Amino acid sequence: VCSKVYSEQRVTHPSYKTMAQVAQVVGVPQQMQMAGAAGGDIFNGASEVLVKQEWAAVELCGIEAKNRYRISMPGPGGVEGSPFLYITETSNCCERLCCGPQRSLTLHVHQGGSKEAPVVQTMDKPFSCPTCPCILRPKFQVHMPNSTPAPELLGEVHDPCRCCWMDQQIFGASKNLLFTTSGSPCQAGMCCPLCFDIDFTVKKDHEAVGGITKMALSFGECCVKTNRFKIEFGRVTDPVEKRLLLASAMLLDLTYFEQK
Repeated sequence: VCSKVYSEQRVTHPSYKTMAQVAQVVGVPQQMQMAGAAGGDIFNGASEVLVKQEWAAVELCGIEAKNRYRISMPGPGGVEGSPFLYITETSNCCERLCCGPQRSLTLHVHQGGSKEAPVVQTMDKPFSCPTCPCILRPKFQVHMPNSTPAPELLGEVHDPCRCCWMDQQIFGASKNLLFTTSGSPCQAGMCCPLCFDIDFTVKKDHEAVGGITKMALSFGECCVKTNRFKIEFGRVTDPVEKRLLLASAMLLDLTYFEQK
């Protein structure tokens, strides 16, 4: 009888309920990380995200630094929210100094607000050559690193040779064309990036399903050479396809907007 009374008191005691609730809340970030590692929606169901490039002091000396980005849900007016994804770069120092945006590199997407968080996606870019526009074009191979026995290929993003047009093709793991991302180089933001956005339309079967916007630079961003992008997933709901749209935005930045 005493044992039964003690059990009932323990279950109904306020402190016991509080501890159970705390354990449940603490488990939420772990569940999010497990979902990302398992190929789930790393964007937590967001309909749009803001990608903000971090400033590196060494670039004020004219030295190309490794890129770092914070990803958050944008607030009113495109204000940066609390980062829930973080992107870091791995690349060769000599290539960064000599080749700039044409260098080969790997971007790592971390499921969290810092580089210490687990990696849930990688984007591998081989060396590209701007002097030969028809060959060695920029592209990304997108992988999920935690799959076994080898990293799973999620898809590829290619930037083909185009005359007077900014265009990308997004392919699935089986090389099937999923989306195209296109934008005109005659937009006002190309000439006056401090005042105007630059818009790219994401199309599937020639129908607009989403968009990527390079947002107008603030005075501070212009001085420290950083960029901001907003990705609108729109009708794109598949978790893998949303990952590929992120890769497309990253390749747009490296190909057309990497500030020197």
